[in-house]
This record gives sequence, C-alpha cells and structure tokens, in this order.
Amino acid sequence: MKGGGNVGVGVGGGLLGNMGGGGGVGGGLGGGGLSVPNWESARRPSFLPNDTQMNLRPKVRRLSTYDLSINTSDASTADTPVVMCEGEVDLEDPEPPPCLNELTEWVMGDVQYMTDFLDGWPLFSRVLPLKLLNAVLRNLGAPILANNPISGLLILTALLFEAPMVMVWAAGALGVALLMSLVLQQPQHIVSSGQVTQHGLLLGILVGHSLVKFPHTTITSTAITLTLSAALSVLVGNAVSTWLSQTNLPGLTVAYTVLGSYLCSGLGYHDFSSSVAGHHFPNATLNQELQWSLVLQGAVLGAGQVYGCSTLVSSGLVLAAMLVFSPITFFQAVLGSLTGSLCGTVMDQPPFTALYSGLYCRHSLLSCLSLAGFFFTLNLYSTLTGVCGAVFSSFIFHTLNKNSFPVLTTPHVVATLVLLHARIRGGLLKRVDLIYLTYPEMHRRLFRPGNAVEDCALP
Repeated sequence: MKGGGNVGVGVGGGLLGNMGGGGGVGGGLGGGGLSVPNWESARRPSFLPNDTQMNLRPKVRRLSTYDLSINTSDASTADTPVVMCEGEVDLEDPEPPPCLNELTEWVMGDVQYMTDFLDGWPLFSRVLPLKLLNAVLRNLGAPILANNPISGLLILTALLFEAPMVMVWAAGALGVALLMSLVLQQPQHIVSSGQVTQHGLLLGILVGHSLVKFPHTTITSTAITLTLSAALSVLVGNAVSTWLSQTNLPGLTVAYTVLGSYLCSGLGYHDFSSSVAGHHFPNATLNQELQWSLVLQGAVLGAGQVYGCSTLVSSGLVLAAMLVFSPITFFQAVLGSLTGSLCGTVMDQPPFTALYSGLYCRHSLLSCLSLAGFFFTLNLYSTLTGVCGAVFSSFIFHTLNKNSFPVLTTPHVVATLVLLHARIRGGLLKRVDLIYLTYPEMHRRLFRPGNAVEDCALP
C-alpha cells in the first residue's frame, strides 16, 4: 500500500486499500448503501497521514524525515474537503493518543506538536529564530536517531563541557549545511530533523577534535576545507538517502563516512579512534590483566564516543538524551554497548586502550539501538538482531582499527544496512516503512499484532 492519498469506499461498505496519486478523499455509494468502517474492523494506514478530519488523534506524519522521495506538496491533501453523505459520521479512534501522558508528550518522543506549530509558519517569519534553534538541537540528536530538541540540548551541554572549541567548529559546519539545504530547497521537516544536514555537524566534530588534539594545519585552510565539505555533504546525503529509500533503507551516515574518509586519508585529519591512541589508564598500565571495572566504564564511555567525548559526565549526558527521546532507545543502547564491551575483551590486546575508552562500544551501541526497536519493531527477534548487529559492528571496527583505516561510522553503517535485509518466516521481524518512522514507542504501538497499520511494516 504505497503512493499518494485517494481512498475509495466501495460497494457494501468495504474499504479499498488502493491509494492513488490524486490526493483527495472520496467515496461512492454502492447498491447496498454506504457503511462507514470502524477502527476495530477496518483500520488502514490511509487514515493516518495528515488527515485531521478522519483521524482525530495526534496524527502520524506521512512526510517522514527518513523518506526523501515524498514531495512536500502531499501535505496539502489535509486541506481537501471531505464529502460527508447523509447519515455518515466522523471516525474517531477510541484508543488513547500515542504518547505516555499529557505531560511527557511535549518532552519525549519526536515532540511532533512543536514541529507542527513551527511548520505552520513561513520560513522567514517572526518564528525564524525558533525554527533555527529547533533545527540545530534536532540535528545534534540525529546521529543517535533522537529527533528531539531536548535530547539535542543535553548533547550540546555534553559537547560544551568536553571541548568548547570542538563545538565551535561543529556549529560552523552545521550552519553551512543548513544554509546549503535552504539553497537546494530541501523540505523543512527534512532539514530540521537532520537527515541531510547532520553530516556537516559530524564533519565539524571530526575536524574540531583533530585540530584540538593534533594541530597540523592553519585555521584558514581548515575553515575552507570544512566549509566545502559541509556544503557537499548535504548534496551527497540527499543523493544517498534518495537512492536507498527506493529500497526502503535509510541513508544513515553514509555521506559522513564517504567525506570523512577523504578528510582523514587525503588531508591528514584524525578519526576519533586516533584521538584516544595516546590516552592512558594508569591502573591498566601497571596491571596488564583485564580489569572489569574499566570494561564497564568503557561501556558508559561508548555513548560519549559517538560525539568524540571521552569523559563520564559527557557520556552520561548523551545517555540521558537517549532516555529523554525514548526509553526503548536507551535500554537498547545500553545492551549494545555492553555487547561491544564483551566483544572487545576477546579482540583487544593489552593495555586495552580501545576497550577501556569505549571505542568498541560506540558502533555496537548505534547498531543495536537502530535495529532493535527503531527500524525494526521491538520484540524478541529484533532484539536478537540488534545484538547480532552489535557483534558485527565490533568485528568490523576491530578489522579497520587494526589496519589503521579511518573508522568513522563505517561499522555501524555496514552492519545496520546489511541486517536490515534480514527476514524471518511468519513476519516475526517487521521492518517499519520509512514513511512511518517516528520513535520506538510509536512503532511498537502502531505495528503490534492486530493494529491498524500492521501490514505497512515490511514482512
């Protein structure tokens, strides 16, 4: 069931699942009269996207931030008048809204109400500063799939606490990426969520950490290089996301991996894994045996290593950002980080610097939270897939790190894109269509057995 937004009501009250390209909602009376389906007998995803007249609950955004193939003009279908026949009643969803309660719906998840409010204003209006702030904060959370401004604020605090100059470079690169996305006329919901602009942020963090710990180039040449790379990352990210979305796959951070590899291999910048090469753990230096307290510490530090942060305070703030966005994301991230630590105990060699600093956990964490609950609906099988992705990521990281290749986010990207093709007979492993991606709790509610849009999860 893909495409635009026409829904036809056929003879005898059946609901046709064909969705055409027109955009209006229409219906016809059959020989037996019009029978309006109810939510318990005929729930279909056609009721979900931007259709306030037929869906009175908080709507699920069809213009997903992960599907660049959808044109923004489709959103106008919500204004198409619905022809109400005599005796026909509005459809109401008897279930509670898809949020924890009235308080947390403005804090947790993707805070869709804030996005809807800002999208109601033109770009250049009195709310432009709020739009810019919302975009910056959501971009900060995009690398961990946390499309939440409060999560972004916590990550901003972590970066400022860890290395303020790194945040300066990251902010400059993000500004260039946002400007380039406006020049290319990218949809506002795509820009604000960071799907094509987070790559510029990550490139800025990469260059910032490299300059702070390995100063080897002038400020001017670095600024020019980063400006060009951040601008190019928007176009590359858009191309990769559009290409992968044809097979219902997310773009992830492929653009950052490609451009970051050029910066590291071609221009001599250093990856996060190189920045901790000189970091020593005094207790580990004296004792070459494995210390489990430092292994657990590395599991916590893995969250901060996503942004190049190597302190417990910064890592704790990143974990808090995950918890604010989604408790499922938080617990799956912890599971992935612990899995990466266990893999590191087998693969790393004394003095276990990479293990204790959380480098083995960074990619495992990202792969596990992506597979176990976000791109796959949460159940036992998706959790097992996430654990397998965490192990796979650790293997790839160990191989790249051992051969001195730029690591970047290559382990996470490769492991996630490969395992997203996994299938289990009987549809026990359900991949959420890109147009319905929001946050794990919403995915769990929408695609649980017997729900309205279960058939929109890829079998």
